[in-house]
Amino acid sequence: MELALWAVRGCLLLVFTRSVTGKVRSRAAFAEFTGTVRSLPPARRLSVPLPARTLAVLVVTAEAALVPALALPGVLAPPAVLVAGLGIAAVLLAAFTALAADAARRGSRVPCRCFGRTTTPLGAVHAVRNSVLLAVAVTGLVAVAVTGRSPEAGDPMAGDPVAVLTALLGGAVLGLLVTALDDLAALFRPLPRKESAP
Repeated sequence: MELALWAVRGCLLLVFTRSVTGKVRSRAAFAEFTGTVRSLPPARRLSVPLPARTLAVLVVTAEAALVPALALPGVLAPPAVLVAGLGIAAVLLAAFTALAADAARRGSRVPCRCFGRTTTPLGAVHAVRNSVLLAVAVTGLVAVAVTGRSPEAGDPMAGDPVAVLTALLGGAVLGLLVTALDDLAALFRPLPRKESAP
């Protein structure tokens, strides 16, 4: 289970790092993300209405906080930070899944700005992607519960270092595939037909 936890960390670390950098890489990117937040009906229906920019800042801040929470436990932070990070990741991913499922149900054309620029509308593919990531975060929490401790309680590379690095890199590869999902899905969409001249 300890290797599964390293794979979970690798996956979520890459996903949230790419998510944050995609949203804050430029003012234009953050403005596009804020526009997406503004366009989502659940953001407009909050019982305590928050301006879209404030909500966008809160999302990016929570995602940015996850990066050290997933990277540092056992190295520069206590293992409990990892458990908190996995819990926050699970809550965020559950909310993102619900938003994507709602957008798919409504047939929304709001672009997904999860990892920065894209014109792909938020929808069912994103709900499935976020569900998989939610399952990854929950797997991490289960791995901590089953082992009864975080594997980094002592040596940050406890166990076989090659196995730990392999699990971490394997998780990162999964995270990379998940963050490139829009591009991968586009490979399988039919090309638009060109009208031929008579």
